[in-house]
Amino acid sequence: MAETLIPQSEIMRLLHENSENSFRHTTYREENRRYHLLMQGDMAAVEEAVRITDPKIQGKLSSDPVRNMRYLFIIGTGLATRYAIEAGVPQERVYSISDLFIQKADVTNTERALRDLTREFWTKLVEQVRLSKSEKTFSKPIMTCLNYIDAHFAFRITLEDLSAQTGLHPNYLAAMFKKEVGEPFGAYLIRRRIDTARALLTRTEYTYSQIAYSLAFCSQSHFIRVFREKTGLTPRRYRMEFSDSNFSSTLI
Repeated sequence: MAETLIPQSEIMRLLHENSENSFRHTTYREENRRYHLLMQGDMAAVEEAVRITDPKIQGKLSSDPVRNMRYLFIIGTGLATRYAIEAGVPQERVYSISDLFIQKADVTNTERALRDLTREFWTKLVEQVRLSKSEKTFSKPIMTCLNYIDAHFAFRITLEDLSAQTGLHPNYLAAMFKKEVGEPFGAYLIRRRIDTARALLTRTEYTYSQIAYSLAFCSQSHFIRVFREKTGLTPRRYRMEFSDSNFSSTLI
């Protein structure tokens, strides 16, 4: 039998230590208050989440105060993403936000900065819940399509792919998509890719060919042509006008 890494005696010791120090963890009800507020799109969730960062009411996950708060941030972020998805925010959008904030927490080195990061993360998530609630409610098949597109729009996607996900005939699904979303599937997909290209042009140093292939355009020239049709600018001009970064002159 494998050796027990944390014996029962160690658990009992910690329980006794907490009792001696009059320490108790936040109750299940207290822990969940912020998540229920989040699901309602209530900004009170932000202050509740910040309040919970107080080390006096949290468990000790590390002897290092900063590392302890970082662990608590990551745990809280992971749980919050699930509640935000339950509230109707597209899961890929939530997971992307969560990933970015956890990456930031990983290199944040003060308790104050982690507390500020907590406030920013929860504010962003509440805003996303509010946005989701204000948007049109889609049927289950269309939500399946939108989530699939969010997860795969860097690859080639066809109506047949969406049909396989929903079990609906491609022609019927195409009509349903246009009616609920307000634009044909193909137009929606191109718009999502161009919106992503805008972000990549202004926030990264990816070359135009890298952006083109990462967004499933068949070639760099095809990407440039479509981008210009949709924005009125070439990718080069768009990057020059809207980027705050100093990019390398070697970009093609």
